[in-house]
Amino acid sequence: MTLWTWVAETSRRLREEGHAETADAVARLPQLAAEGEVARIRALLPSALRAVRADAGVLPPWTEGYLNHWGAAARVGHRGEGTAALDLVEGALRAAHGEDGDEDEDGGDCGPAACAAQNVLDCYANIDGPGRTVDRTALLAEAMTHGGPGLPAWEALVVAHADMLIDDERPDEAVRELDLRAAEIREAGAEVGMEYGFAYVRALRYQERYTDALLTLDRLEEGALRSVPIGVPRSAAARRIRFERARLLAWLARSGLKPPEEAREALPETAEADANPRLRKAWVDAAEDLVALGEMRNDWRVGVALTSWSRYAERVGAHRPCAQMAMAAARLAAARDARWVADCAIRRAQRALVRVRRAQDLENDLEEAHAMVRAVPAVVLPTEPEDLLDELRKEPRASVDPERQADLVVAARSRRPEDTALLNALGQVGRTLMLSDTAAEPQWHHVRREPGDQKAALSLLETLLHDNDTAGVRTLVRTLTEAAPAST
Repeated sequence: MTLWTWVAETSRRLREEGHAETADAVARLPQLAAEGEVARIRALLPSALRAVRADAGVLPPWTEGYLNHWGAAARVGHRGEGTAALDLVEGALRAAHGEDGDEDEDGGDCGPAACAAQNVLDCYANIDGPGRTVDRTALLAEAMTHGGPGLPAWEALVVAHADMLIDDERPDEAVRELDLRAAEIREAGAEVGMEYGFAYVRALRYQERYTDALLTLDRLEEGALRSVPIGVPRSAAARRIRFERARLLAWLARSGLKPPEEAREALPETAEADANPRLRKAWVDAAEDLVALGEMRNDWRVGVALTSWSRYAERVGAHRPCAQMAMAAARLAAARDARWVADCAIRRAQRALVRVRRAQDLENDLEEAHAMVRAVPAVVLPTEPEDLLDELRKEPRASVDPERQADLVVAARSRRPEDTALLNALGQVGRTLMLSDTAAEPQWHHVRREPGDQKAALSLLETLLHDNDTAGVRTLVRTLTEAAPAST
């Protein structure tokens, strides 16, 4: 039984039994999680839990755990969070399974549709899928002893097992596992869900069977997708199909097996990838191939997207995706001679790799990307450093390239490091390129050395506010306040 079939049946039964508010929550929370609506889940949850506790004597014992499951599921699922959500999901696992996996026979707080282990497994995969295979294997061995074929929670664990095998460089075993478990589900009289299909696609891609993976996506769209309920569930599944198809078509086009134009038309808009963090890596993979084919313009706007996404992955502790997207950002920036952006991306990838296990393949990729960045031609200033900003102001707004401006400002600062105007200009262009964190470093150095420089302090404040860095704002206020007596 798929999750959505279970949700519909359970919600209907609860409503018939007179538990309308609980029925609504049972149906609504997984839909919100599928869309990554963490704030809306938090808003809905308190009243839903009150309703459950009021009927605690007649509702199944797993009901409260089921409702609590979806806030974390939104974060490690749609939002792709890693270490930022780790304490939350591991705490929920301990509460549900006990310290040693000693759940009660009735499943404790884990019910038929949601197991606390699922969120931990997703979180581990987000942090560093290949590097966490041992942890995932141990957790799966315990979690899969609960439930069985026909239950959505068990089926989600089967998919997690297949994903672990793929990350452990065993895609052939993953395919066999999926085949075996799908047969068991059908023998139990239930249908196999879309997640099985996506796991097959991923396994085929890792087997380098890209055409077979594309055919599998086509069959999913023509068959299984139609059985998914209309609304959020079907929209989310269709969206994932489109992103996976874009990645496969781009690779096949680069291999000469599909028309490049077809691959370009399949790529979703950047804004859609921006709204769906878990799908960004597929977009980045497709975009790199399309740029290599000459089917996609590699400009500073692409750089802003990749910088934003790799910084998000860094912020939420998704270390391997961060390294992968940062290296893609570096390669594409080097290809358009954007030295500062490329250097920043390399530094971000290096920071992420320190936290990644089994990193040999990524280290090789980093060395290749770093070589591309080192080959970028040196920046030549068109005028004297002190006259640069006046020269840049003359440029027509429509033709401004922020990455080129950034490189010129950085080059000018190397000759005039104490020039506050150049420093402020770096902060401004850094904000445009979503590199506020890097631009803030020399701004902080200057403000700490000269806290009385109001223009520099204001520019740093703008950088921090642009980055939503409330801790940085508090530090800046404290720095300026403590320096005030000395400057009077």
